[in-house]
Amino acid sequence: MQVWLIDHPTFLDEFLYHHALTLLDASSLGRVRRFYQRDDACRCLIGRLLPRVLLSEKGVSARNIQFATTDAGKPYFVTPGVSPPIGYNVSHDNELVAMAFAPGEHGPPAFRIGVDVMKVRKPRGEGVASFLRSVGDTLTDAEKRFLSSIVPENEVLSCFYLNWTIKESFTKAIGLGLGFDFRRIEFDIPTNTVTVDGVLATNWQFETIQVTVDEDVYQVTVAHFMESGKGTVVPLNQGQIVRSGASSFVRKAVHQLKGLELEDAVNNDS
Repeated sequence: MQVWLIDHPTFLDEFLYHHALTLLDASSLGRVRRFYQRDDACRCLIGRLLPRVLLSEKGVSARNIQFATTDAGKPYFVTPGVSPPIGYNVSHDNELVAMAFAPGEHGPPAFRIGVDVMKVRKPRGEGVASFLRSVGDTLTDAEKRFLSSIVPENEVLSCFYLNWTIKESFTKAIGLGLGFDFRRIEFDIPTNTVTVDGVLATNWQFETIQVTVDEDVYQVTVAHFMESGKGTVVPLNQGQIVRSGASSFVRKAVHQLKGLELEDAVNNDS
């Protein structure tokens, strides 16, 4: 399993932004252009490029990449000739975009992998106690008691966002997302274990890390179904992470995808 992190997506200049749009299919292009705010469009653009760059590293050009979605809307590859199959998931928040991917082994066609990224912050003008009350319907009673006992405030926020990203990454991994009651998932911080409907999440592993962009801290968590998983929360290994800025990532995407497109054109003409 690997995680690609792209920071500062909203810093793309006009030239790179419009050049990158030419790499997308009509459906993805329409999705990006539906965003009124440029920052949101840039995040969506990077999110759409990430799986394309992933397959380009396996020699697949942009025009040959094919996607489908589950009934719940989780995207997956249907590109022919990709062996072994790949499961992936994308998430973004503010100035960080993340994609987690791994060989597809369990739960085809979308496979059971999910990633969530959140900036660690409290709403402006709101205290930590009132913040926890406002998100109380996502927490179990045990989680509320534990979070209420933590001091100082920054540790409360760190624990809450770790908790949140565990729940979010799990629901994305199983392909349900919205509509799944977060209180069915419980993270026991003292034991670093996760239960679902009161049962240890055996065969699942939750890998997590905090990263800094400028002076802001982001929580990144990947939920991955694997036979050796024990329902535990473990640190994400630095060797599993590839990180770059948005501008350098887009330049790489243009170079690789345009190069493969030209190679396809030459092969088709010969």
